[in-house]
Amino acid sequence: MAGDLLLTGLSGLNAFRSVLNTTGHNIANVTTEGYSRQTVELDSRNPQLTGGGYVGSGVQSTTVSRLYDSFLATQFRSSSSATADLDSYLNFANQVDSVLADQNIGLSVALQDFFNAVQTVADDPTSIPARQTLLTEGEVIENRFNTLDRLFSSLTTQVNSSLNDTVFDINTYAEGIAQLNEQIVLATGVGGGNIPNDLLDKRDQLIDQLSEKVNVSTSLQEDGALNVFVGSGQALVLGNIFNTLGVQQSLTDATVKDIVFKQSGADLVVTKFMTGGEIGGTLRFRDEMLDPAIQSLGEIAIGLSAAVNAQHINGVDLNGAQGQNFFNEPSVSLVAGGANTGTLGVTFDPATTASLKEGNYLLTYDGVNYTLTPPSGTPANINDGDVVDGLVFDLSGVVSGDSYTITPPRVKDVAGTFSFGIVDPREIAAAVAVVAQVPSVNLGTGDIGNISTSGLNLAGLSGSLPITITFNAGYTDSTGTLAYDSSTDTYNIDTGSGVINFTLIGTPQDGDTIVLSSNSGGIGDNRNANLLSDLQTALSMSGGTASFKDSYGQLVADVGRRTQSAEANGLAQHALLAQTTAAKDTVSGVNLDEEAANLIRFQQAYQA
Repeated sequence: MAGDLLLTGLSGLNAFRSVLNTTGHNIANVTTEGYSRQTVELDSRNPQLTGGGYVGSGVQSTTVSRLYDSFLATQFRSSSSATADLDSYLNFANQVDSVLADQNIGLSVALQDFFNAVQTVADDPTSIPARQTLLTEGEVIENRFNTLDRLFSSLTTQVNSSLNDTVFDINTYAEGIAQLNEQIVLATGVGGGNIPNDLLDKRDQLIDQLSEKVNVSTSLQEDGALNVFVGSGQALVLGNIFNTLGVQQSLTDATVKDIVFKQSGADLVVTKFMTGGEIGGTLRFRDEMLDPAIQSLGEIAIGLSAAVNAQHINGVDLNGAQGQNFFNEPSVSLVAGGANTGTLGVTFDPATTASLKEGNYLLTYDGVNYTLTPPSGTPANINDGDVVDGLVFDLSGVVSGDSYTITPPRVKDVAGTFSFGIVDPREIAAAVAVVAQVPSVNLGTGDIGNISTSGLNLAGLSGSLPITITFNAGYTDSTGTLAYDSSTDTYNIDTGSGVINFTLIGTPQDGDTIVLSSNSGGIGDNRNANLLSDLQTALSMSGGTASFKDSYGQLVADVGRRTQSAEANGLAQHALLAQTTAAKDTVSGVNLDEEAANLIRFQQAYQA
């Protein structure tokens, strides 16, 4: 009987020693990140049958378990992933927002100053200082485009570097989780089914860190191993086997990196499936803000250079020469087949630059059909004058058997190569090539206004002038009947070396004439400068719905809106993360006051 009493007391001694050890273990790990508080489960030993009935035989420790809530852990990882996503997005977005809105870097002020300088030339077209100021503002425009392109290129490099670093971290975590899976399965087997709590904490800690890089989901195997899936369900860890991600150059854009899932044979591109965490925020920034900003900047550069050049080359400079390109604009590249005998004309409409696609087009003509194969690889027949993906095709010179490879300008590269083309202020073409002379013998009040030219070949036009317009029932000129465009209320004369456009003012009498002649020298003429100034408010962008300033303003506003939204969402998400962290710590965290109280209580039980 005395022996039974001693054994019963000894069972309590052993049990509470285990409890004290576990309490001390909790206290020792109070600052260990990821540690979950552990408790010892006590259970009474089987009673012994005596003459007086069953008598208790003491206590035993059945298992050591950790206080862990899988639901709270999942919530924490979800909040952690969303927070890291927004933090990464906002970190990059703030850089774009600050750059575009900066008056010393952005385009808004530079565009305004450029067109102000154009108007100054229009006010005094003979002023060399005014012309020199315009050249200076043109150089400023060039510098702004180039500077913004360099900043965006730097951001692209940062994005690619971030993706490389994040993928490296993800692979490191995946390897660590797989190794812990193997250790946990082995330890559980050796321990007769008892779970190695500290190894589970280490594994959960790695998964928590992984969730900061990418969205994570898990599934538990019967043997205790945990399978880990990332993004939209890609299996990263299966038991003690881990897969790896990689980064490679995009097949469609040499400046962009894709995320790939490493596997035997060809790697699988999974960029669009990588959501959440740092990698998700970085990819969202690239897709939602950086790439569209680079594209928009390129479209504005193309639109501005094309519109200004188109008007400038239809003017006359102080030397009496036809205006040249004001800016060096990108062009469509054409490579003719070796057996070609014809010619192909391909241009692009500045208002439709958003439609330009990257890659090569192939045009062939078999004498019946003009077949165009775009980068997508699906051929289709086209006709002369058709517009395909923003490209305008002139097929009038193409001969049967001809083939052409056509490469549109890469819009994303245009801002970086944007440059100013004029160095002599006298070469600014402020004048219009044609002047109207009204004979004093006319009986009516008819006159001509708003004269402009399009498709000008100055040398050829000079040979076609003068042209005498005679007002009668049909309004004729020396080349035939005047063509009237009711949509613009203008009359047009096609000379073969340029189209002369004008409006009629006043009321001519039958028999009155007006003579159109060459504007030799163009000194004192500001009409083309006024037309250049009008481009400031002309709807030249977005398919003819926005001005240059509107397009840039829309870009700045969109970036600002997205940045503010990310900032607001980030603040809310950080608050939610704090709540989920607190809820998780309430269950799993070590409370020193509670452990101290337990220590005293268990010491008393041990001493008893």
